[in-house]
Amino acid sequence: MNEFTPRGYISIREALNRVGRGLFPSDWTGEEHKAPGGLLSEDDWLKLKDLPRLRGSGAPGSGATLREPVAKPVAAATPHPTGDPSDPAYQEEYRAHKRLVDARHQLRALLEAGVREAAILDPWTGGLHRVSVALWRRTDAGRLIEEGRAPIPSSPNMGTLLVKDFAEAGAKPIPRAKMEEAIKALQQKTAAESLTRPQQKDFVRKSFPTYHITERQFSEIFQKVSVLPGRPKKPDKKV
Repeated sequence: MNEFTPRGYISIREALNRVGRGLFPSDWTGEEHKAPGGLLSEDDWLKLKDLPRLRGSGAPGSGATLREPVAKPVAAATPHPTGDPSDPAYQEEYRAHKRLVDARHQLRALLEAGVREAAILDPWTGGLHRVSVALWRRTDAGRLIEEGRAPIPSSPNMGTLLVKDFAEAGAKPIPRAKMEEAIKALQQKTAAESLTRPQQKDFVRKSFPTYHITERQFSEIFQKVSVLPGRPKKPDKKV
């Protein structure tokens, strides 16, 4: 179930999407959030794949660590524990995760510099606590952005991290006439193809790249996009 986002704020995920599109205009897809970490770059894999394998732990009592020369690498179903680094799809996942890491670093820098503002939503009281820039100088600041959660002041509980809504670089507010165009374009797109809400947002943004569309405006757009017959609308919450 999606967490509530107060008016005037956006989620950490959406903030990262906006920062990511600014850093990587032609490459950012929004799917970077799903890319796994811990993958090897193609250059690192080329350096490692032909190295001799280690045998023995090297711990006291286990005997000396021996290197076992390998005359020729033997093909394996999984060349590396994380998958096959020589696979183009694997490298695309690696690049996607790197873009996400770069976007996290950039967002943290913007928050620490005071260019962007953040708040912590207390889900029990509904209170919003403004975040001091000092938080972004802490060693765990990167983890907080990654998890989208932070400690609630004067409370043992964790709250949801939010960022004050901001326009993307170079974007201007979308006028009413363009809003109507966006609704028609999305209606035509969804009549031929089933899209999730994030995919619909991405389609609208790419169709109108010079305009900034707020979450409230997206809600208005979505209300006017009908659901195809035979495609049951998922309820907002379970009963």
